[in-house]
Amino acid sequence: MKSLFRIRAEHECKIWIKNCTESDAPRLAAEVYPEDVTVEEDVIWSGEPLNLKLDYYKPVNVESSKECFLVIHGGAFCYGTKVLDKCYGMHLARMSGMPVANMDYTLMPEAGLSGIIGQIFKCMNFLSANYGIEKFHLTGDSAGGYLSLISALAARNSNIAHDLLVFEKLKGEVVSAGLICGGFRYPPKGFPAIFFEESNPDDPKAKQRLPEYVYDISKIAEMDPELKVAMVTGEDDFLREDNRRMKEILSNALFYDAENEGELHMHHVFPIAHPEWPQSQKAIQLVIDNATREL
Repeated sequence: MKSLFRIRAEHECKIWIKNCTESDAPRLAAEVYPEDVTVEEDVIWSGEPLNLKLDYYKPVNVESSKECFLVIHGGAFCYGTKVLDKCYGMHLARMSGMPVANMDYTLMPEAGLSGIIGQIFKCMNFLSANYGIEKFHLTGDSAGGYLSLISALAARNSNIAHDLLVFEKLKGEVVSAGLICGGFRYPPKGFPAIFFEESNPDDPKAKQRLPEYVYDISKIAEMDPELKVAMVTGEDDFLREDNRRMKEILSNALFYDAENEGELHMHHVFPIAHPEWPQSQKAIQLVIDNATREL
């Protein structure tokens, strides 16, 4: 029997998906993609039975590269595809002069947190084997920001990877994480974190499979001072205070808190929805500066 927490979370998940679908449809239909970027679309990276896909964006003047950005879309872990971040990814490729991979992953509750992070590792290994990538810069929005940070930490620390039940051996190196309006704290019994656990999520007697820090990643974020982190938030971002709190913990992080300007409101994940805005261009440049800076 499902717990009341689970029933409530599943109801919130349905509402979230409905609202996001309604708000994303018109902006996706109106998107204008930047020029000077080649698009290799719907590359199957996971193989059967999942056949998950990625897009690969490359500036037209770049023949090859040993490093790339990997975009991880948001959507509270239970909604979305790579198409949500396509325009952002293409702007990122054009401005950075670096290839950008934009991946799909299995959503919750079909997959749990360990499964998704494992897929991110496998996608990076696919990019290493097929595109010669040796260095990765993870970037994502909202839940994708969380996934970028925790995956980067796990990639650089085998103890964290094992805590998360991720045993894929990574061939490349993760050197930075660029977080767009990321989320960092999730109540264990609330939506969406109730879906983090893959086994017996409603059994009160079941032993916790994942470490406590998955529900508040600030508890391990400062363990790796050599990981280059950039964070973006905005005046109307409902996760603004969460981002400000994280900046206090990560003193070396680059940080941009964008203010509203006229009719331009810095809402949640504004650089994803409107990468052409001046504030969004500044946010994208911050992610690039973070990837290329020396600590």
